[in-house]
Amino acid sequence: MSKKLDLSARGKSVFDLRTVLETPDGLAEDVLVSINNGPGPSVILCGGIHGDEYEPQIALRRLIDALSTSDIRGRLVIIPTLNFPASQKGSRLSPLDGHNMNRVFPGKPDGTATERLASFLYGQVFPSFDLLVDVHSGGGDYRVVPMIFGFTAPGCRVGDSELERVMEGWGYRFIQYVDGIASTSAGSSPSAGVASVEIEGGSGGDVTERDVEIMYSGIVRGLTNFGVLAGSERAAPKDVIRVEVTDANQYTAPADGIIEHRVELGAAVGEGQIVALLHPASGASADPIKLHAPRSGYVLRQRARAFVRKGELIGNTGTPRIQ
Repeated sequence: MSKKLDLSARGKSVFDLRTVLETPDGLAEDVLVSINNGPGPSVILCGGIHGDEYEPQIALRRLIDALSTSDIRGRLVIIPTLNFPASQKGSRLSPLDGHNMNRVFPGKPDGTATERLASFLYGQVFPSFDLLVDVHSGGGDYRVVPMIFGFTAPGCRVGDSELERVMEGWGYRFIQYVDGIASTSAGSSPSAGVASVEIEGGSGGDVTERDVEIMYSGIVRGLTNFGVLAGSERAAPKDVIRVEVTDANQYTAPADGIIEHRVELGAAVGEGQIVALLHPASGASADPIKLHAPRSGYVLRQRARAFVRKGELIGNTGTPRIQ
């Protein structure tokens, strides 16, 4: 295992993030794997930025095992578990400083443990690549349909039309269009000159073979179609659904209670349709509060934990995009 980070080294190299960051505090007790086969596209794949999202960590280690240098055109870097302390605790937040790592970019070189790692990635790693792929799942709190969304900006080597091609090439049913959040890894990377896509899907506390396979096959298909994996382009489904998601698509808990979903994840719903019941968690009454779809579209995310506090997100729809 190599100590000094050298992303230009040819071949398959495994770097110890602890020594790369020179950190003794348990911040990054995992690996960064670089597979470099010369000129060509360059992609960085990151998982586990939220520690309780385990499908990405499984899929990316599986990809590391599967790939050799001859499988690559250009350069592919994989970090399977960015937020190692949170992963060990099954937590969305880092136990070292309480930060949500996906809300601290571009980080601070002299900040807390999580802020230092974000600063290292944003300043020293991301700028070396054409494309960042940030891999997420629903974690312990949510179930999410397989979907992809992305961001680019002037100066990025992957422009608007190429980003659309990347997202279509992933082969997921849903392509989502949202405003970027500058403090996330995917939302911040275009300001470092790197286009990004974020993929999501699965979870709810358990990990299933089906969800891991959908994630893994999407990554392989997407990277092949982008050109960083050797092989001919892989066919993607033609019936892609493009959806827009804003704050108006979210439905939240009007009170503390117990959630009963009344529609399936991924289902088409009409505006005003009952999507969930909020049952009382105290008192003598059994009367639930009916929760209605705020906008028509498809249910993209649902709360997995049954008990919710007032104001917490229960789910959201995605409204079909007008072309």
